Amino acid sequence: MVAMLEAPILAKQPSGGRVITLPEHSRSVVRATEAIFGSPPHLSTLGSRWLRFHGLDDSHGLPFLQNLRLAAVFHDLGKANSGFQEALSRTGDQVFRHEHLSALLLWEPPFRSWLSQGKAVNPNVVVSAVVSHHHKVNHEEMAKPLVPMSGVRLLTGHRDFIETLQIAEECLGPVPNIEDLSSVYQPGDRLEESLDRFLADFRLFKRNLRKDDISARLLLAVKAGLVAADAAGSGFCREGLEPERWAVSCFGGMDLKEAEVQEKVITPRLQAIEAVTGKAFEWHDFQTEAGALGPRALLLAGCGSGKTLAAWRWIQAQVERRSLKRAIFLYPTRATATEGFRDYISWAGGDDAALVHGTSAYDLEGLFRNPGDVRGEEDFSAPQRLFALGYWPRRYFSATVDSFLGFMAHQYASACMLPLLADAALVVDEVHSFSRSMFTALERFLNHFDIPVLCMTATLTQDRLAILRDRCGLQVFPSDPSVFRDLQAQQKASRYQVRTIPQDHADETVRRALEKGDLVLWVANTVSRCQQNAHSFGAWCREKNIPLLCYHSRFRLMDRRERHENVISLFRERRRGGGGALVVTTQVCQMSLDLDADLVVTEAAPVPDLIQRMGRCCRVPQPGNRRGTVIGISPPDCKPYLPEEIRQGEEFLMAMQSHQNISQLDMAQYLESMAVTSPQLPQGYAGFLDAGWYAMARDDTFRDSLEFNEDCILDRDREAYFAAQRERKPWDGLVLPIPKRFAIARSDLGHRIKEAPASHYDPEMGFTTEVYNG
Repeated sequence: MVAMLEAPILAKQPSGGRVITLPEHSRSVVRATEAIFGSPPHLSTLGSRWLRFHGLDDSHGLPFLQNLRLAAVFHDLGKANSGFQEALSRTGDQVFRHEHLSALLLWEPPFRSWLSQGKAVNPNVVVSAVVSHHHKVNHEEMAKPLVPMSGVRLLTGHRDFIETLQIAEECLGPVPNIEDLSSVYQPGDRLEESLDRFLADFRLFKRNLRKDDISARLLLAVKAGLVAADAAGSGFCREGLEPERWAVSCFGGMDLKEAEVQEKVITPRLQAIEAVTGKAFEWHDFQTEAGALGPRALLLAGCGSGKTLAAWRWIQAQVERRSLKRAIFLYPTRATATEGFRDYISWAGGDDAALVHGTSAYDLEGLFRNPGDVRGEEDFSAPQRLFALGYWPRRYFSATVDSFLGFMAHQYASACMLPLLADAALVVDEVHSFSRSMFTALERFLNHFDIPVLCMTATLTQDRLAILRDRCGLQVFPSDPSVFRDLQAQQKASRYQVRTIPQDHADETVRRALEKGDLVLWVANTVSRCQQNAHSFGAWCREKNIPLLCYHSRFRLMDRRERHENVISLFRERRRGGGGALVVTTQVCQMSLDLDADLVVTEAAPVPDLIQRMGRCCRVPQPGNRRGTVIGISPPDCKPYLPEEIRQGEEFLMAMQSHQNISQLDMAQYLESMAVTSPQLPQGYAGFLDAGWYAMARDDTFRDSLEFNEDCILDRDREAYFAAQRERKPWDGLVLPIPKRFAIARSDLGHRIKEAPASHYDPEMGFTTEVYNG
């Protein structure tokens, strides 16, 4: 014990000879806090906007800064215990989570009384931020031993512990007498007594928050602020960065202006469009009018109508009306986020543009390979060692919804991106495709936080429309599409003919279309049926020399990216040069594939999904006399949807079949006529808003999933995986999502990835649930 009292109290695992003590780390986090949000009583620019984001104003600046600073001082206090220090030196085990000990210590009478002395300090807020900053605590898990408990010794008499406390003396006065606290966490009644008292007090605090909206908002601002500051302080210390200089580079400088958005994104995008079309770009009237929308709006327009450019006009207007530093586009899938980055965000250049999702580092490799594309000379990557902080200097983002809104379900990486979101104009695309939990998170976000938000989609059911319009207050645009001639002409144009046929007649229909030279897209609701369709047509297509591609989600990322590009280029080349082609696919086609098919065969699915699938057919602004054919078939089961959704999809296909020619307007009117399914249901749970004092990442999910997948690597890719790790290169290209029952845990792979049998995999068909034999 004497040796432990003489050795420094460590805050981090020693690395490369670098030792970071508890007071050193605490000071680093305090410096980060002050650099990012301000120093009491003066808010920084971001600090003021952070409060505005949380529904507060500058009058709440002092309590916010005081409580946050103290939380930064005390957040790792519980690391001063024998178990944690032994775990860092690999001579023992951590008995309790350190942040749980920090909170229990602070709630002991000497500390609690000390905290109460601070001006504008709320001890409950400080301790809530401390205990929840790793998102691993709730009522059940609080102070739960991690190993069989034989006791843990608090190092409260250590010089590093006292030095850490002294950082808070400026606002709390002299450190109290704490001699009696060293035995609090030995086994016995006193530990249980401390825990019971803590939980009772914080249950009461949570109940009181429901009646005090200002305190609830202040708590969230402090809790989220500590997560960002702790990540920043750790990154600054690890990388040897100056917090003040870094904060200025990320949050200082000029706000976005209309002219900058025009120069950096809109103009180069228009030039790229003109290079492809060979004619001068002309704005549609509805795109121009989008700039007149307010800070909260819902843009409803058909596939291929130009919604994204309308969104950029909206962004230009918002940054002129309100001081903002960032523009963020969110998409439901990685593929759509990457397409949004390629087409728009990337034009802002490597210093300002960012692609943010789970495999963005891999997707950026070779994204701009075409000769003459100036973007190929840019470096869009973010420093990996800085984690989410590597994105903080950027100003234009294309990202998955999880990357920024996942904080609503206590996703840590998303929480680290909140300082960017709080100072941004936000565009959320394809909201029709959100899972129930994701749509709930969006609804709760819109109702609680204050930034400009534009939601967009081509289709939306009436229940979701009612929620966004009536409960969230979004301005629906256009309220009358007939006012905009270009948009009306596109929506009223006849472009589809719909038929429903038995499953066993679909094969012959597809063969006739392919022999005629049509481009055919066949969409199944499950991967296994997609693969079955590909197998059944394989020999026939080879005999007829007709290209066939199978595309779904169960490919290695490197194969999926190549398949994605091949599908798009196949249809484009065949559209120009003639000849039939067949692509069999799943829901992955609905948003990220820019295809123009002649025939779409689709299984019945939810109505918005069917409309998106039909949007891959006859995908031209004005089809003239051309008509695309849509064939609907009934799936053998409802997976991955609900039976009611399949029934509604079948009814939609039957209704469309009764028309000779179908337009986008016909489908929109059908959606309007569908029964609203209880839009006024109670708002769902969102952990960030509802948890109160605690934060547990697993308490709720951000995405729904009926198909439980694991990220794996093929057993034959093990050496490539380990080589990439040794060389610190991205290995995302090897990742393959497969059903959990096929995933094999291997100790040498760690907890992040599992192993998949290569006997079930083929680069042309992906991972199958049967052994692949060609």
